[in-house]
Amino acid sequence: MVEQQILITIATLAVTLAGFSGVVGIFSKELSAVKSYKLETLLFQSGVALFASLTALIASQIGGGISDEGEFRKFWIIASWVYVSITVIALIFATIDIIKKESFKKINYDILFYFSFFFVIALLIFNALYIQDAYLYHIALEINLAYAFVSFYTLVMPSKE
Repeated sequence: MVEQQILITIATLAVTLAGFSGVVGIFSKELSAVKSYKLETLLFQSGVALFASLTALIASQIGGGISDEGEFRKFWIIASWVYVSITVIALIFATIDIIKKESFKKINYDILFYFSFFFVIALLIFNALYIQDAYLYHIALEINLAYAFVSFYTLVMPSKE
């Protein structure tokens, strides 16, 4: 099934991206607060993409796979709600971290980080309620990976300070 191959590819990319960012973090002498935050958001985004793709991949194999159109639609409804749950949990942890550090007072947190999560949640809810197909789920995963890649790019590029 093509959907499973896409999920495997996304999971592989998420792990690779997180691994490379770990290498960057290890070999950097000392990360600034901004670069540390970029690394953290990168790991959040790629972690969400990894767990959402692996959860859907493993669930698709339960009971011998999906056999008809009704099961296919039901599977993507459930998968979308599970992905929404994973995303909301990740947002809660990120928000708690921002509140503990009181960085919201300086408004230096990345608004695009939250916007991407809210957009993914809206896309998944729309998928669960109306579309009930794999392609919106894959687009949501791709958005998480795209943000993680942008974070990775800004993390590894030398600062212009």
